[in-house]
Amino acid sequence: MAKTDEKGVDGVAAAKPRFETLRAVFWAALIALAIRSFVVEPFKIPSGSMIPTLLIGDYVLVNKFSYGVRVPITGTLLFGERSPARGDVVVFRWPDDPSQDYIKRVIGLPGDRIQISDRRLWLNGQLVDRIDEGEYVFAAREPGGPGVMERYLERNPEGLEYNVLQANSGIAGPADRRGPWLVPEGRYFMMGDNRDNSRDSRLWENPFVSPEQIKGKAFMIHWSWVVASAEQAPRSFIGDLFFTLWRVVTFQVEEIRWGRIGHSVGGRAD
Repeated sequence: MAKTDEKGVDGVAAAKPRFETLRAVFWAALIALAIRSFVVEPFKIPSGSMIPTLLIGDYVLVNKFSYGVRVPITGTLLFGERSPARGDVVVFRWPDDPSQDYIKRVIGLPGDRIQISDRRLWLNGQLVDRIDEGEYVFAAREPGGPGVMERYLERNPEGLEYNVLQANSGIAGPADRRGPWLVPEGRYFMMGDNRDNSRDSRLWENPFVSPEQIKGKAFMIHWSWVVASAEQAPRSFIGDLFFTLWRVVTFQVEEIRWGRIGHSVGGRAD
């Protein structure tokens, strides 16, 4: 009668759980990648161009279904095409360098005529309404502009209200780029809410964004904190994750903005 090779049986038994674990990790990673590519993608706010709507250190969720399902790298439409609405806050590939992602507000739709006159926004020959809401004072550790700026509640032709900042008339900025800009068919004109401290369509070599370059609509702040300043060289998602974790374990977190977590993106700022 042949003897059972107990060592061999144990080896097979031990290998099976390891295989099952690796398979579970593989499928978990694949599902996470699919969700990030086609459904929801996190985006970190790296600059002050969208203050007061979004602050440096905010993390937003971007709905990649908002304007249809597209191939992640090429932007080719698969199905469900929908057009961005005026006032949407969107993440897109910068037309001058598609390797960089930007986040701005949609100001001009296809066929629109955009112009700046007397530091005011004009759309198709009509002055865009705004209400003076006084001063916006930057916190000591909040970069993004002069110490004090003027805060306005702007109301676009569709009735959407959102806050913008503008420096006083003695400070030159993008608002002094007057235009006009005529938005081509199938393109969009973007501006930051921090109007005098935003590198947007008014300053780009290629001022208009195509649907293929739009990654999705920002809809919620899911995390917000202030961390010690550091050189922000371009990093991949994984690289930025490890860099952020390193700053956490080395106690470089200065403040967690609990009150901003869960807030929607697009309308009035806090």
